[in-house]
Amino acid sequence: MDRNAFHNLVLLTKDVRGLTDGKYMSSSEKLAMFLNILAHHEKNRSIKVDYIRSGWSVSQAFNECLRDILKLTPLFLVNPKLILEDEIEDQWKWFKYKPRYRTRKGDIATNVLGVCDRNLNFTYVLPGWEGSAADGRVLRDAIVRRNGLKIPEGNYYLCDRGYTNGKGFLSPYQGYRYWLRDWQGDNPPPRCREELFNMKHARARNVIERAFGLLKGRWGILRSSSWYSVKVHNRIISACCLIHNYIHREMDVDPLDMAMEEQVENQPEHIDVVESSEEWTTWRDNSINVECKI
Repeated sequence: MDRNAFHNLVLLTKDVRGLTDGKYMSSSEKLAMFLNILAHHEKNRSIKVDYIRSGWSVSQAFNECLRDILKLTPLFLVNPKLILEDEIEDQWKWFKYKPRYRTRKGDIATNVLGVCDRNLNFTYVLPGWEGSAADGRVLRDAIVRRNGLKIPEGNYYLCDRGYTNGKGFLSPYQGYRYWLRDWQGDNPPPRCREELFNMKHARARNVIERAFGLLKGRWGILRSSSWYSVKVHNRIISACCLIHNYIHREMDVDPLDMAMEEQVENQPEHIDVVESSEEWTTWRDNSINVECKI
């Protein structure tokens, strides 16, 4: 985040959500400490030495900023935009805790459901589920929530193999090559229509991999074990996603994004169930028949 973006964020938190200057600490200093903790996962004792503040003051400033950043959700969370069928493939969008929080890899983690647009902006984020929770279960929870994930009728999100191929969610073919590395180097090109579909699906869905890569690259607090409570940690994840969107909006050039590039009035009807669908599978088959001209 450059100085101009930081200054504007200070003004937003003060003018829109009431972040206040204290008698001994300005709003700018509070926000600087907050961002420092998120970006580098600094402990309270390190911050109080760097800023010459008491541990209590650091804790108060962190929680105040976290509260006010989350109140900016309507401003920072990006609304998804529909992509027409005739647009090019790389413009597709995707949609994409102790024992209960343990993942299949053995790590203690929080399951985060994230949806982003083709510009790497998050349009929906649901943190909080245990790391052991199945992806489909988390998705169902997102769908049925009062202010949950909305999928307009006739549209769909690209999702990975962890999700069922059903109405509103287009997943790749099982049992065929899928990941981008499967098509690189000396690996052979697609040998059937299913592999061709999977290759194009992976290329389009890769945007969410980049979005989460940017998120973890920018915020060190998301890359290591947290000593915050689960409730606070979930709020931190949401705040990181919101500031991620804010940086994209305020800065024409994101150095971190460039570094990753170098390395690699009527409300419409919405889908309110998630289940496997033979009709949706047939639609997927027909779509690749047309594309492959079979």
